[in-house]
Amino acid sequence: MRFLLILSLMLCAPSPAAAVNALDQGRGCEKRLLSLIDGARNTIDAAVYAVNRESIVNALVKAHGRGVTVRLLTDRAQLAAVKDTSVIDRLAAAGIEVRAHTSKGLMHAKIAVFDGKSAISGSFNWTDSAVERNSEVCNLFIDAPDDAARHQRLFDKLWRQNSREKSDRWLKMRGRCGDIPLLRT
Repeated sequence: MRFLLILSLMLCAPSPAAAVNALDQGRGCEKRLLSLIDGARNTIDAAVYAVNRESIVNALVKAHGRGVTVRLLTDRAQLAAVKDTSVIDRLAAAGIEVRAHTSKGLMHAKIAVFDGKSAISGSFNWTDSAVERNSEVCNLFIDAPDDAARHQRLFDKLWRQNSREKSDRWLKMRGRCGDIPLLRT
């Protein structure tokens, strides 16, 4: 009887979180990331050094369109690139809050948290070169709320350090904001 009770508890217990480490060419990382974005229902918080990959931008805009709150922090140095600027303009125009890292040094993180329960981190920038040419590391934490919470704490710290006001002020100093509602949501 005791054996059956233990066996039933083992079979009915929730499975442990699936933390997956993947070393892949960028397309594997992109596929995993797109799956997480498409599966998000409430929130996506991302701090990514560089963003210009159309498939990822499209997925973020689509997620926002279905009611997911999307917040993106990217490095200010990356906003100097024309291609990256148009992507950021597009995300902001879609209503996604985008901030430029305004603190000293680079914001070289590549992390994202999905619905507070899954996360991704590693070397993978959300760019064409990361997908098409680089060998990248993607660390995925699927249905792993403890791991997601650790990533969320880092994101929240970076987000607080880079307020919308500081971000807008930096962009204006660079002459990039003007009358465009960039980063104003």
